[in-house]
Amino acid sequence: MIDIRALRRSRGLTLTDMALLTGMPARTLAEIEQGARRLEPEPRLILARVLNVPAAQLCARPLAAPIAPIGRGRRLLATLLALASVILALAIPLLSQPPAAARGRPAPPHAAPIARRALAAAHASPTSAPTPTPLPTPSPTPRFRLAADGPHGCPLASASGRVVLTQGYGEGSHAPADVWGAVDLAIDGDGDGEADPAATQGQPIAATLGGVARVYLGSWPAGNYVRVVNEQAGWSTAYAHLDSVAVADGQAVATGTTLGSVGSTGMATGPHLHYEIWHHEINVDPTGLIGCR
Repeated sequence: MIDIRALRRSRGLTLTDMALLTGMPARTLAEIEQGARRLEPEPRLILARVLNVPAAQLCARPLAAPIAPIGRGRRLLATLLALASVILALAIPLLSQPPAAARGRPAPPHAAPIARRALAAAHASPTSAPTPTPLPTPSPTPRFRLAADGPHGCPLASASGRVVLTQGYGEGSHAPADVWGAVDLAIDGDGDGEADPAATQGQPIAATLGGVARVYLGSWPAGNYVRVVNEQAGWSTAYAHLDSVAVADGQAVATGTTLGSVGSTGMATGPHLHYEIWHHEINVDPTGLIGCR
């Protein structure tokens, strides 16, 4: 049998690549690989065609051990509790938006900080909502360097305002970290320590690593997504939810090159930069490397 995750990695494909090739959501593909979702016949055939292997030979990690049998009443109670948790997780960000926000359209900019905090709370802890952590004021011209522990430097810089962390590594929608690990960055333009959508929208994004740009427009859930790959060094960085993209697929970019501007494309409640660091196929925590001053 052939492990889907191992085969994908051997072909040099990311989950975003597979989502574009198969038409399946990246999160669904990750759940199949991790054994959190059963590999049904139709997805099996699609994956087999994309990976060019016999469908019968594809396998994923074993599903998590099933819950021990329980009585009918307890089973019904467990089902209702699980359903209530799902409804709560979906309802909280919707209730945070103004009534005028129509389904299928992004929330107004002033609603983004409230919705983002509610979404993070639904994923992380039912008792406390994470507060954006202010980072020191960035310099107008950020400096970058590649060290043994990864690329150092802040991909955002603002002459008026400071960079804040709106969602940490492995938190909320960034879990599990080995698949979705990243940090979300925004600009605090009024000094209250929270993300300011008006100040964040359209801010230029700088490449913290030199390499070859891989561009994916309109992907899901990353929206306009740029990945910079330095094969010689073994490092890559990724930038998601861009409003505009300033580089072409396959273009060689230098450290500090403007890749595009901050937006809210894809699955986002407001403008912010979703920033990832990878060492070969291993997801790395960017928190200690960004150094936004």
